[in-house]
Amino acid sequence: MGKKRTGDRRMRREGDDDDEVASVASVERRGTFVSDDGEFYEGYSKNVDDEQEIDDAVEELTEKRTTTRVAALEKLTAHLLQYLSPEDVSESFMDNVLGCLRKPSESEAVLGSRILAIMAIIFGEDEERFFQRSKNVLKPLVKTARNAKIKVSTIRALGLICFVCSVEEENTKDLLELFETFFNPKIIGDICKAALDSWGLVASSLSDEMLASDILLERLVPKFLALLDHKDVEVRSAAGENVAVLYESAQNCGVPLPYSEEILDRFLEMSKDSSKKNSKKDRKTQRVVFRDIHSTLASGETPHVSFSVKNEVLEISSWKSVKQFEAMKECLQTGLQEHIKYNNILRAMLDLPETLEDRKVDRRDVFNKKSASRKQRSNELKGDRKRKQHMQDAFYDDGF
Repeated sequence: MGKKRTGDRRMRREGDDDDEVASVASVERRGTFVSDDGEFYEGYSKNVDDEQEIDDAVEELTEKRTTTRVAALEKLTAHLLQYLSPEDVSESFMDNVLGCLRKPSESEAVLGSRILAIMAIIFGEDEERFFQRSKNVLKPLVKTARNAKIKVSTIRALGLICFVCSVEEENTKDLLELFETFFNPKIIGDICKAALDSWGLVASSLSDEMLASDILLERLVPKFLALLDHKDVEVRSAAGENVAVLYESAQNCGVPLPYSEEILDRFLEMSKDSSKKNSKKDRKTQRVVFRDIHSTLASGETPHVSFSVKNEVLEISSWKSVKQFEAMKECLQTGLQEHIKYNNILRAMLDLPETLEDRKVDRRDVFNKKSASRKQRSNELKGDRKRKQHMQDAFYDDGF
């Protein structure tokens, strides 16, 4: 995706036998196996009924009843997660979603923000008008909303849309400064983590020279270090990952990271956390994450993340790429595999070759919970999740 593809990724194809195995969205990171609980479905052919359902839902976004608008947003989210081509996203579709975000309820803000983010992944780069229109409704909510869920969803959406669609460096700098305002140990975890993740995503589009500048490092490294004391393990982890992003850029430019000895000692300590004040689950999470980060800072080892879709395996080996992939995964969730299979915009972001595969199955069964294919797929995924949870538990119990 042009300037956005700043990380290290590579794609490999596995043997033909893998085509026979049902694949569930999965990430393997230095021995840590994480699986998506969401269901995904085989491809489908968009038909007249689908088009009418989308048109009806778009129209319902203008209804006075909040419950009607929320139900319509839910329907449209489901369609977008199964992937719509850019030409299937009408101007009225976009207009009405933006309209729902001008004075939104909590549900409208959460759903509407996510819809805009998914649209960005469908539209791709150099969509400055879409970014500006989205920013005009999202940024005020980021700055003034008192509801934590609204703040989290709008922060994440604004960061992703800027990363994917904006081509103006000024927009990137503006949002990085906005996200920095939430780097405070006193801010609740979900908001702080969303700001850290979005900062890492948007920053990953910048050159190493910009990220390794003395002014930026001197300002940001102390802020990230302060967040290592946050009570939320997800905030501590996100702050550590952003330090790793800055370290990689500094190394590429031959620039030392400020407080490098202090950082190494702290990360090593956190990778061996045994404090009883943290839950067992949080201690395990922190040890795994900071073991990876410490390895990067201490010996230059790169992170390793792999994601498989049928016979394709995406392998990621830089912290910039980790932040980018995690953002796409967070946004698409259950729709990630569908988009990787059919969305060439996303495939280009991930350095995967263009796909010519088309949808083959009518998707009416996707929304019918009583359909045989839906039940069969649900049972398969339940079995997969149990096996993968067992693998993860075994990994943690084996000395971690």
